[in-house]
Amino acid sequence: METHKTLYSPEKEKEHLILTNEQKDNVRNITLGIEEVDEAIRSMAVEDVITTLENGHPLNRIIADQEKNVNGYVACEDFVSSEAYIKYLGTTKKTGRNLFQEIPDFLEYAKQQGYTKLNFHGWNKRLNHIMERYGFKRLRTDAMGEFSVDFYEKALIEQKTSEAVNEERKKAFEQKYLNKVNREYQETLKTFSEENKSKKEKEISDTFQSLSVRLSSTDGFEFGDRQKSVLKLKLARYFQKNNSVDSNTIFDAIIETPKFLSSDKGSLFRLFEVHEQKTLEKIAEIRKQRAEMGGTEAFNPYENLFTTKSGDYYMARLLNMPHLEQESEYMNHCVGTSDSYVNKMRRGEVEIFSFRHAPKINPITHQSEGDIPVMTIEYNRQANTIEQMKKHSDEYLKKDDPYFNDVIDALKQLRTTPTDTGELRDFSKISSSELENIKVEDYHVLTEKGEVSFRDFDPDSGVFVLKTGEMEITPDMPKSDVAKIIRIVENIKCNPDEIALKKEEINKNTKIYIGEFFVGLFQSNIENIYSSFPEGKISKFEMTVGGKTKEKLLNELEDRKKLTETDKDKIYVSDYVEDMLKNNDFEKSFYENTDAPREQWILKKSETANFVKLKIGDLGFPNGATTDEIYQKAEELGLELCPAETGLDLRLHYKDIFNKEQPLGEYFRVAMKQIAGRDGYPYVFSVNRSDGGKAWLRTYSASPDYRWSSDTEFVFRFRKLES
Repeated sequence: METHKTLYSPEKEKEHLILTNEQKDNVRNITLGIEEVDEAIRSMAVEDVITTLENGHPLNRIIADQEKNVNGYVACEDFVSSEAYIKYLGTTKKTGRNLFQEIPDFLEYAKQQGYTKLNFHGWNKRLNHIMERYGFKRLRTDAMGEFSVDFYEKALIEQKTSEAVNEERKKAFEQKYLNKVNREYQETLKTFSEENKSKKEKEISDTFQSLSVRLSSTDGFEFGDRQKSVLKLKLARYFQKNNSVDSNTIFDAIIETPKFLSSDKGSLFRLFEVHEQKTLEKIAEIRKQRAEMGGTEAFNPYENLFTTKSGDYYMARLLNMPHLEQESEYMNHCVGTSDSYVNKMRRGEVEIFSFRHAPKINPITHQSEGDIPVMTIEYNRQANTIEQMKKHSDEYLKKDDPYFNDVIDALKQLRTTPTDTGELRDFSKISSSELENIKVEDYHVLTEKGEVSFRDFDPDSGVFVLKTGEMEITPDMPKSDVAKIIRIVENIKCNPDEIALKKEEINKNTKIYIGEFFVGLFQSNIENIYSSFPEGKISKFEMTVGGKTKEKLLNELEDRKKLTETDKDKIYVSDYVEDMLKNNDFEKSFYENTDAPREQWILKKSETANFVKLKIGDLGFPNGATTDEIYQKAEELGLELCPAETGLDLRLHYKDIFNKEQPLGEYFRVAMKQIAGRDGYPYVFSVNRSDGGKAWLRTYSASPDYRWSSDTEFVFRFRKLES
């Protein structure tokens, strides 16, 4: 009888396995025949076994008879450097050899190949017990989908703590999952037809960016790399069969079911079904509560603001939770299903209006009838915008609605009415998502009197503008047209000769520049700078830096943290920020000569510095960029990193610096020398105002190779140019 050499004999040369089709079939049969493993697991693994065997791993082996039929295999993969993961092991029991007797040679060979640890997930309980005899220890039980499985490990050479290894392994598995999701996302994009591809990709990108800002700023909501990748994939899948989506509904539904972004399983269609069901359940509960009131609780009347010219409709302001609940009950939406909106109303951040049928007196019954809502409107007082305009079941306004002209009239009148504090509700914008069913031709303006070319529209006429079409500004466009478009879209008055669309056109009279950024641009006296119009507008501002000790700034922060929940000036600080504020590198940023002993440090002098807030895409990165790439490009353009205390100053004095309250959902980072957080990773400060209305100072991971999306906003300081 032939004596078999061990599969891991030192003299046996390792070859990169390439299986024949017959051998692949052998492997499939072996995998599917391992009865000790759940059938669903076998089915999922059958093709991956072949892929893993052919990955070139030095520990991979097959057992083949003289006819080269495969009777067994060992397939491994590396997820962590110097550690081999035994991914698959199988046999037909017809090998004529005992694989388990070869385990000592396997362990020694793995050590010779430079591996310090071996690990595996034990789907086969019989095999688990055998491997335990050879020193493998069960560390934990992992959840994988609907299954749970024990994780085993054996140290060949102990080098790292178990905590460090576990963290590396988790990150490796997580990265592998993210790579899978990102590949599926790219494959999904390939299914779009060429004629619709660019449009749908833009819809996906715009929706993703809008949701990212809101989800990132929502307290207690985890929105990391996994959630971002899953969201993009699910949006792409949704747009395979759809052309538009309501980002507000997605946001509400995700917040309601946060686990939706934990896995690539499940579709937006199903999420919407669940959201609708939960909304109906909440409305039913409201009905029950109202029925139980039995008329004992007074119901304050709505505030009737005005009636439309036709006399058929009127605009009412909703004042309290019962109003919101009744609106939800009738309109089948979520405005009254939680205390989110009423809390915003109490803080003076938003107002909720109900566009309603005007009540009429029935000549027979002599009773008032018809006072029912048609559309619910959310007005953001701080951003001065109409955020939402929803008909029944969250439907959007359409031109062929019988009350369309009355809605236009109502919106026009609303802009002339005062709030409780006296300022007019002269809103400057209606969220584009609320008007997606209303199409406006490019370079046209939809007004209360109809749609006209921008050239025929007089911005000083006082005619109310509902929506404008796309108005791209190109370098070859007549400056008179450019000036007119800027006036309509941005409400900025300028003469044609005060506009530059190229670097060469800039002169001492230039007030507006639209084009690529260049060195010295930010230090110029140009009032309005755009990388593209109008979305690429940058914000320039001044603030005082230096002259304060760390202790003085922190005392000011502590005073603001101690304010009550109802005080608008209250500031919230994350735990990671607290850690960074205690870091020695943060204190050093206040001083010069910090290489000397502490008593010789010199406090930096107070000075007025110029800053700019811009998006990563504005720097020339339409597909995003890493932290290092962003910092390098900013330096090339005459910008520099901010002092570390800039984040605190911006949070403490936002209103004084920008002459307004920070808009809800705004979320920007401070470009600064990174400071290590509690976990040792590098972070920068982040200034945001969440949907709950809270003013936050947070941190954001900013490792050199971390990749930021193109719409991420950063604050940089102007670098003084050498004369």
